[in-house]
Amino acid sequence: MTNYEPRTIAFGAEILHSPMALRADVVQRIHNELYGNREVAYQNFQVAQDGIHLTNPAIAPGQISAVTFMPDRILLREELRGTSVEDFATRVVNVIGTAYRTLQTPLSLGQQFWVRSLINTQHSTDSRTFVADHLLAGGQEALKMFQRPVHSLGLRMTFPATSPETPLVNLRIEPWVQEPRSLWLEVVGQFGAPTPVDKLPQLGHALYSTYRFLTGPTLDYIGRFDLP
Repeated sequence: MTNYEPRTIAFGAEILHSPMALRADVVQRIHNELYGNREVAYQNFQVAQDGIHLTNPAIAPGQISAVTFMPDRILLREELRGTSVEDFATRVVNVIGTAYRTLQTPLSLGQQFWVRSLINTQHSTDSRTFVADHLLAGGQEALKMFQRPVHSLGLRMTFPATSPETPLVNLRIEPWVQEPRSLWLEVVGQFGAPTPVDKLPQLGHALYSTYRFLTGPTLDYIGRFDLP
């Protein structure tokens, strides 16, 4: 089987809970507690129309390190910061644990995690050509029937949950426009089972499950077509 070295460029988590009235002073207490832990600290605090944001400054274009508190969910994002899956799992479990204790939230009603990575195909120097010729039936010849040049193309697949413990998974495979040889992969895992506050470490397991879908069956699938 073809071996790849995925370069993960983004992690995200959306943790749902029962609707509540957000108070800036309560979220400020969460910010202060997180600030004392270097692994999960955020430097900035901002109240905005779309929620209350805790962020870290970007040190390069496109970087995001943020957690957003909304009335019915908490959204965490780490993008283009060289974050590992272990680092993000630590952040999610600690941020949500601190938040739920402070907000007195008894459980999460559901979770969604996403992972975005880049890989280089081993037998093609153009990811768009690879997708067209190897992942789509008919290849580039079939695309000529549109009588227009193709700006973008890709695959999108949805895999249903097979049990209450397994996620619904959405998968996207597309060329990466900023780097002709790289394929852009996104896996989104949606978990519908409630998670009580004393079981929050399970959020880390859900993230790892989403990540393994990318590094396991997704890369195996691509490898079947990445041939000389």
